[in-house]
Formats: sequence, C-alpha cells, structure tokens
Amino acid sequence: MNVRHLLIVLTYFVMTSTAMAAPREITVYSDGILIEQEVTVRKGGTEFSLPAPIRENSLRVKPLDGGSIGRVELVPFRLPEKQQKELDSLTEQKSRLEDRLKALDTREEIFAAAAKSQSSKTPRKTKTNPDPLAAVRQGTDFAIAQLEAVNTSRRRTIQELKRVEARLAAVQKAVTGGPTVRITAPAPRIRIAAVLAEGAWTPSYDIRLQGDGFALLTLLARLPVLPEGYAVRVVNASLGGSRQEQALPVTAAGPVRLAQWRLPVEQERTVNAPLPSCQFLIRNNSGTPLAAGEAALYVAGEYLGTVLLPALAGDATAKISLP
Repeated sequence: MNVRHLLIVLTYFVMTSTAMAAPREITVYSDGILIEQEVTVRKGGTEFSLPAPIRENSLRVKPLDGGSIGRVELVPFRLPEKQQKELDSLTEQKSRLEDRLKALDTREEIFAAAAKSQSSKTPRKTKTNPDPLAAVRQGTDFAIAQLEAVNTSRRRTIQELKRVEARLAAVQKAVTGGPTVRITAPAPRIRIAAVLAEGAWTPSYDIRLQGDGFALLTLLARLPVLPEGYAVRVVNASLGGSRQEQALPVTAAGPVRLAQWRLPVEQERTVNAPLPSCQFLIRNNSGTPLAAGEAALYVAGEYLGTVLLPALAGDATAKISLP
C-alpha cells in the first residue's frame, strides 16, 4: 500500500470515528439536569434509550444538517426480563414475610391472654382435678413456651425481611433507566434533549475572612450522581433562565466554582483556641440573591470548620457563628 492509499484509509477512519463519537452532554442547572445527545440516523429511523426518567413534556428532537423530523415516539422504560423476575420474586417474599409478622402478632395476643387467664385462675380441688396447681402451672408454662416461640419466629422473620428489603432496594437502584425515543427522520443526524426527572446542583460556599472588614465568598456547585459517559457542565442559572450564562466544565478536582464576591463583614470576633469560635455579620452587596448552604470557614487562611450561610436577598445581612 502506497502513502497515498494509506492517507485515504486513515482519513476515512478518522471521519468514521468522529461520526461515531457523537457529542453526549449533561448540563446541570440549579433546578434540573439537561441531557443532550447527537444521534446518527440510518435508513430513515433510529432509537435512543435515555439513561434515567425524564420530566413530562421536556423531550425535544432537533434535525441537524438541514434535515427534518417525521415522527417521534416515547416508549416507557421496561426492566429486562431477568431483573423483572427477581423484583417480582423479592416483592412476593416481602409480602409473605409481612403477612407472617401480622400472624405472629395475632398469635402473641392469643397466648399472652391465655397466660394471663391461667395465672389468674383460682385453683379448686375436685375428684377429676386432684392437683389444680399443677394443671394451672402446666397451662401457664405451655402459654409462655408458645410466646417464646412467637418471639423467636418474629426475630428471624424481621431479619429475613431486612435482607429481602436490602436486596430489593439494590436491584431497583441497579436497573433504573429512562424511556426509549423512537424517531423517524430523513435527517442524517439529530439532536435529542430532555430534562431528567430528578437532580440539580446544590450550593455550598467558602467564606474566607480577610481581616480588613471583608470576606471572600465563593459559591460552589455540588453535583448529584450523574449518568456515566457524558461530558458534564454546570450553569449558574435555572432551567428557565438565560442561555447566555457561561457553562463551566466539570473536572475531578471537586465542586465547581461558580462565582466569587468580596463582601463586607462587621463585628468580627474570633477566639483562637483548641475549640475555636468565630462570630461576624456579613452583608450581601453582590447584587445576586444567595441560596442557603453549608459554608467552610477560613480565618487568616486557617480552616476552622463549617457554618450555615442562610439565604440572603440583595443587601441583606446575616449573622454567622461557629460553633
């Protein structure tokens, strides 16, 4: 194979690989998660399975490269047959164990009443019952033995129920998925977008007291568990906000830094001791309302612990205390 043919083969391979590696993106907002996927259409149709349940009426399908969309069908998620059988079996086991516990409660009431009845009897000697105390003891001992058997059975049933519930929760978590989108489209490529039913970033903060009447406040985004295999970005906005907000890429370095402000503080009092304490007032003059969240507190560069930053409207003031 000459160099020209080799270049042609390599170019074809790169173009094919690029086409196969369609963009897969997740954008995390303050009130939801947007998932987007480019899909290649072959023979006029394609299917795409979403990785998690989605919000109602959030699905969008956009044609690319000048194409068009014919028909879009959303097929509800169905468990694989093997997992469905295991879930059905575990659910049935759980129901049987719960029924057994109810039956044991009834047995306990019966034998507890029998033991009480036997112990309250007045022994009376007769020709047919020459030793009434022995008969009472025998009846009481029998009722108590039955109560012990009930308690043993209940303990074993509760242990088995916990095991079944734990396995049921594990299977349900492992097989969670979303609906499948079936699309008829003459377009060569399409872009599918939807908002997941659950999830959003939650705010947390760093507060660094500067010692000059100001604090450096950093807003961080903590992310929920996300589907794997997607490029992840975070936007400091809601789903209904402006799309002009900058989307910040997520790395493995920890929470995403969304914004930072230098805010005035007053009445700062810090006790540097083995159990330190710190109090101050902080005023939000950033022009941006701040949601409540946990904040790491630093004084003169030293980490002292975590505090709660309450929700702060524009120009509002809050008292921060540690501990």
